[in-house]
Amino acid sequence: FGVKLRFYPSSKQKKIIKLNYDAQRFVYNSYVGRNRSSYHAKRYLANRQNRAMPFAFSALNSYEVQLAETVVINNELLAKPKNIRDAYSFLRVKEIDSLALANAIQNYQKAWNNYRKIG
Repeated sequence: FGVKLRFYPSSKQKKIIKLNYDAQRFVYNSYVGRNRSSYHAKRYLANRQNRAMPFAFSALNSYEVQLAETVVINNELLAKPKNIRDAYSFLRVKEIDSLALANAIQNYQKAWNNYRKIG
């Protein structure tokens, strides 16, 4: 048999729930955006190097330097889940649960792995 329960959160609890949900959504979307921009930057830079003559290294223009810096920054941020809290000060609020952020990151990684299996 089962028991049905209904919770009626107070206004303070509603704010905490919303804050945690918004933080989770931000972390998930930032992982998606960073991984996507890193992927496209790496592809662009790889295609550029394939077209160049193998014995001559031409200088990168400002756009390509910016892409390379983006890849490095994104890789550092995505390497450890703790780094995203350090990068954004609003995620360091006491009410935001660290497990909520960890679950958002874990959900993203599962989704990415499932996408790669299918694709």
